[in-house]
Amino acid sequence: MTINELRADLQRRQVPELAYSIGRDENESYCLIRERDGWHIYYSERGNRNAETVFASESAACEELLRWLLNDRTVREWIDEHNT
Repeated sequence: MTINELRADLQRRQVPELAYSIGRDENESYCLIRERDGWHIYYSERGNRNAETVFASESAACEELLRWLLNDRTVREWIDEHNT
């Protein structure tokens, strides 16, 4: 999965854009950022990178970020509420 495919999948599933950020750190969001040592995903809160995980491949990072988002209770509730 590429970043573009991830974005399309998130839009299709109607995941709220406030829940995630791709390419930059955004407070109180799940973030995916490419850095020198790999693809970083984490939850950004008050300047902290919580549960930060680094992946060697774009695909693995995208798939894991998608899992994080879909397993987040608040995100699931929002999706369910707006798809009924």
